[in-house]
Amino acid sequence: MLSLIQNEWMKWWTMKKSKIVLALYAVIAIGIVIIAKTNDFDFTQSSYYTMVSAVLFGLLGIITIVFTAETVGNEVRYDTMKHLLMSPYSRMTIYFSKLLFSILIMLGQFIFIALITYAASFAFSEAGESLQLRDTVLALVNPIFTIFMTLFFSLVFRSVGMIIGFTVLAQFFTSIVGSLLLAFKPEIAKWIVFMHLDWSMYFQNAAEFGVAETMGTTLTFSVIFVLAHILVLFGGSILIFQKKSYL
Repeated sequence: MLSLIQNEWMKWWTMKKSKIVLALYAVIAIGIVIIAKTNDFDFTQSSYYTMVSAVLFGLLGIITIVFTAETVGNEVRYDTMKHLLMSPYSRMTIYFSKLLFSILIMLGQFIFIALITYAASFAFSEAGESLQLRDTVLALVNPIFTIFMTLFFSLVFRSVGMIIGFTVLAQFFTSIVGSLLLAFKPEIAKWIVFMHLDWSMYFQNAAEFGVAETMGTTLTFSVIFVLAHILVLFGGSILIFQKKSYL
């Protein structure tokens, strides 16, 4: 499996978009510092880190969809999947190598974002609340769920464009529906998984939004609900990949 992951890494790193994405994270983080300093914005170290990391983690979610979709989609697009399936590796090994690679690439970008944003935050004073490592760690829930969902769709559809489009549409549409239901039918909104991907709503600083209180849910409920969906997506992906023919 290690050789398969190394092969995925080589393919990913040779793409121009991988370097562009990393540069984009840095440009946004440093650019906001320059804009804030130039216009005398009232940022503290904590408020800068909270705002910019939220923006970049949101961008990471979109980029994760693209990179994850391409791990399977490009194999089909360039007709290399059938050669991969004829290799000595089992389908399970191939699937897990792509899953682990997608998670590792996401984690690498996640850590890069956290470090570059934290370093840039020292341009501001330490007044105000201290930085919360907990909130940063909880931000991992969304991209991890996104990986499992995107991998599932990448095994359902053959086109990378369809995989990306359908995944983004599913997130966008259900998030809008969830927000509307939160206002009018919160008891129904709690059954939409995208309403449970921000676990920070159960901790300090998020209570003012009252999302969890409105839905009447607990952290335990959200954790179990999200994990249940991940297991369904995981099991469905394995089943489809085991049965699907790419010849």
